[in-house]
Amino acid sequence: MLVRLTRTARSMIRATLPLALLLALLLALLLAGLPVALVTAARPSEVPPVQVPGARVVDLRDTNGGITRYLSIPSGSLFRRHGGVGAACTYVATTSGTTSDGQRVERGQTVQSQRWIFVEGLPESFGEPMPTDPNAQRGPLSEAVRWFTVFCDSMLHAVGLVAVSSRDPMLDPRRRVDDLRQGLRLVRPVVYRNPVVDRWGGLITRYTTWLAVTPSAWRAQRSNAVGWRGWTMYLFAEPVALDFQVDFTPAKSRPSTAFHGRVACIARGATFARDARSVPAMPTLPLQSSPGVNGNCRWTPPGPGSVRIQARITYRITFWANAYTESLADYVWTGTPSTFRVGELSAVNTRR
Repeated sequence: MLVRLTRTARSMIRATLPLALLLALLLALLLAGLPVALVTAARPSEVPPVQVPGARVVDLRDTNGGITRYLSIPSGSLFRRHGGVGAACTYVATTSGTTSDGQRVERGQTVQSQRWIFVEGLPESFGEPMPTDPNAQRGPLSEAVRWFTVFCDSMLHAVGLVAVSSRDPMLDPRRRVDDLRQGLRLVRPVVYRNPVVDRWGGLITRYTTWLAVTPSAWRAQRSNAVGWRGWTMYLFAEPVALDFQVDFTPAKSRPSTAFHGRVACIARGATFARDARSVPAMPTLPLQSSPGVNGNCRWTPPGPGSVRIQARITYRITFWANAYTESLADYVWTGTPSTFRVGELSAVNTRR
């Protein structure tokens, strides 16, 4: 038989019986073989924790330092996985108060809440990026992280810090690369006009044509800067190679060999001269050459007709985000084709 003394009974006993009589009563119960279970008041640690429903939120800083709250978090994000998917955050109340949903909490009571709050610290970069110099960098974008303070239930209860990778689907700036490509307005290369065109009205059969572009297109360029979720981003384009598509159609009255092909000019990493008129600069050319490709940037017409020449510049593309960089695939930018007539020069004997 188990005799339980309720809290009310114990209070009455303490209020009416001296301590000695109370001890005697307990001793008598024990001697009678009756086990005694005293129901003691619950200690603070034994009080059931307060359970708070809710959802995770992320506070991101924009490029102006303001805060934007996001309620939708991708399933693969660290913001959803931190602490365990579906798990509650926990804190012990240091003062009495209420939870985010209005429940009363006493000092020392444990709170378990589904409301995780991630608040970003000060952003590392504000405003416009460095204009065109991606060499002064913080490092690879793959190593970039952004730091967040983790709060439980409300901003009054910080429970940790977390570093979030730039690849996190909530933050990944690479999602905006296609938009940046649309904003990359490169200068179209213009085919250099050989001096013989202005002198004789066109290119000359068996006289080497110098393939080059005007200098305006051969320079580093960048897209407009775009801000997104705390990132300032742009694409940086550097010309690294040049070639030409040459399509020669012989005159029907003076048949010769047609030509349709690519002529290499500036190879990646090659050194070359340039001047105010062309890139690369035009050297002294031989008076006559065999038809076809005669070397880098050189092509010789085989006979009368017309030729269509189109410049192709290959750009190395660097993605810049808050001074972190990542190399993207090369981009080939073509110019508007230029068409030239090809004729022959007739030797005239001026001796008498």
